[in-house]
Amino acid sequence: MAQLEFTIAEKISLKNSVYNEDWLQARIAENPHILGLGDLDLIERERKHKHGRLDILLSDTPNDKRYEVEIMLGQLDESHIIRCIEYWDIEKKRYPHYEHCAVIVSENITSRFLNVLSLFNGQIPLIAIQLNALKVDLDLVFA
Repeated sequence: MAQLEFTIAEKISLKNSVYNEDWLQARIAENPHILGLGDLDLIERERKHKHGRLDILLSDTPNDKRYEVEIMLGQLDESHIIRCIEYWDIEKKRYPHYEHCAVIVSENITSRFLNVLSLFNGQIPLIAIQLNALKVDLDLVFA
């Protein structure tokens, strides 16, 4: 195995860059594996709901499980948490034969919101993912 070269990565904010939420959705839709949730398939992007659009709906087909993914660039806020739970509930009621899990992805999840999310987690299967974008030379890497 070749020896890896050391380089310094620079953390960047997607919210404050040329990359937008639509761009990030497209990257996740192309390769759901980057979320670290396993081998998932894309069902739909921007799925219409009565009060908005679910960013991404993913499926773990062999296990009859679906993931309702809400994305927010920058710091997580209350409205995205509520929206994520609302979409999870709608999908769960619409397709009760699947197991469902709400997923919130944000660049910055404060300890305040982690505490609130952990309170919900007793009743709602909920995963919070803090996405870190790193610039390495001329590449953009997610960690």
